[in-house]
Amino acid sequence: MIRFRWGARLRALTASAAAVILAGAAAGAHASGPVTTTKLDIVPGPPETRSTPFLAWYQDLSQVGYVEEEFLVAGTANVYGYVDNAAQRPEVAVITPGVPYVTRILVRRPIDPVKFNGTVFVDVLNATAGWDGDAIWYGTYDYMIRTGAIWVGVSTKPVTVNFMRDSWGRAPWPTRNASRYATLSMPAFGQVWDMMTDVGTLLKSPGNAHNPLAGFDVERLIMVGYSQSAAYQVTYANSFHERTRLPNGTPVYDGYYISAGGARAKDVTGASAATENLPAGDLRNFIQVDAPVIRFQTQTEVVNFPSYTVRQSEAQYPWLRTYETAGGSHVDTWRDVEGGKALTRDLGLPPSFCPAPINPINPLRTGHFESAAMENLLRWIRSGVRPPPSQFMALTATSSGAVALARDADGNVIGGVRPPQLRTPTGAYLESNSGPGFCGLYGGFAPFSAERLDELYRNRGAYVSSFVRGVARAVQEGYLLNADAEQIRKEMIGQ
Repeated sequence: MIRFRWGARLRALTASAAAVILAGAAAGAHASGPVTTTKLDIVPGPPETRSTPFLAWYQDLSQVGYVEEEFLVAGTANVYGYVDNAAQRPEVAVITPGVPYVTRILVRRPIDPVKFNGTVFVDVLNATAGWDGDAIWYGTYDYMIRTGAIWVGVSTKPVTVNFMRDSWGRAPWPTRNASRYATLSMPAFGQVWDMMTDVGTLLKSPGNAHNPLAGFDVERLIMVGYSQSAAYQVTYANSFHERTRLPNGTPVYDGYYISAGGARAKDVTGASAATENLPAGDLRNFIQVDAPVIRFQTQTEVVNFPSYTVRQSEAQYPWLRTYETAGGSHVDTWRDVEGGKALTRDLGLPPSFCPAPINPINPLRTGHFESAAMENLLRWIRSGVRPPPSQFMALTATSSGAVALARDADGNVIGGVRPPQLRTPTGAYLESNSGPGFCGLYGGFAPFSAERLDELYRNRGAYVSSFVRGVARAVQEGYLLNADAEQIRKEMIGQ
């Protein structure tokens, strides 16, 4: 069991240690010049030439009382290095101060500020494909909309910033919006930390004329991220949560929702692709921050990334809950369908990154259980209500000594958060698939035979009764919200 508490308060830098790392740069918190925003309007025209945001949501949000807006955010950001890297300490100091940047943010918010619930989810947009991805939004957007939350997506990596500036609107991509992002600039990977601080500070500054949420009473910010983006959140939480404070002394971010990430956090400098991640086994891969954190994992991450090397619970750190969801996969049918629509429109890509899977794509929508985890985190921050306990899937060892998921006789995993689909299964829910493209990140589904279904349930009435009990239990345990439970019942049993 790992127990360490360097996150309780980041230790003060000694003058001698700082002198080694700073190389003449001034130490201290981020103190950039003024951060400015510029709203980017949608300019009408033929589809091939109109100016629209990259990754704009494919639905008309006005139909649900929401609006989407895009802004450029400009400021300066320091690049940091670790003060004591050999000891795997999280404290940082400036190595290159005040590097100018221009990034973009997408804002999806209620049209009427009265409908706003006070919570802003600030998303570290995923950069794995080489352009921005908003997997948190399209997994949980119905939860955000029905509760009145605001979602803000931030472009946070040079590869995605450069893609929008240099590639989108030019061959081989559709010739649209070629000049929309001409001023974007992020010269250094390590600027991301101050960029996230700048955006968060701006959103929490009601009197700032550049605040894109002026007129909205922002009470709390929750940093969110999916897959690779989870690694950014761990580093930010460990190295910058205590360091970056608002003028009133409170933190910029009130909590962290870390979803579907791997075992390694980002190196604070990230000077090259080879050194972008911390080494395996580094203590800074573990969450250690005095703020509420919920980590959400699916079967895919637990064994394929592998995340079991950074398994943490409240037993190791009281501000953390970890929910490993049985049956879930990194990409399920919902994320495959929803995530492909904007990219088909903007990039002319096929609607799926796994065009020919060997097995049917996993139908279990993990977004329902992510929504419950996010709501539990929100209650923890807002009211101090402790979330349900961490839940881990059972592991076993293979004949070669590798770590694997323990499974029952039908091939479903044991333990973890138990969706009703796993309490009353009709097949085996798999964490991976086979086929071209990104199929390795897609889950699969192996339906039971008719004979096995008869053995388990006897008739449809027995199945329905068992499924309804499973839904009620997931709600009672706090891992599923009532609104999502109703949707699952309708989808699975028509009631």
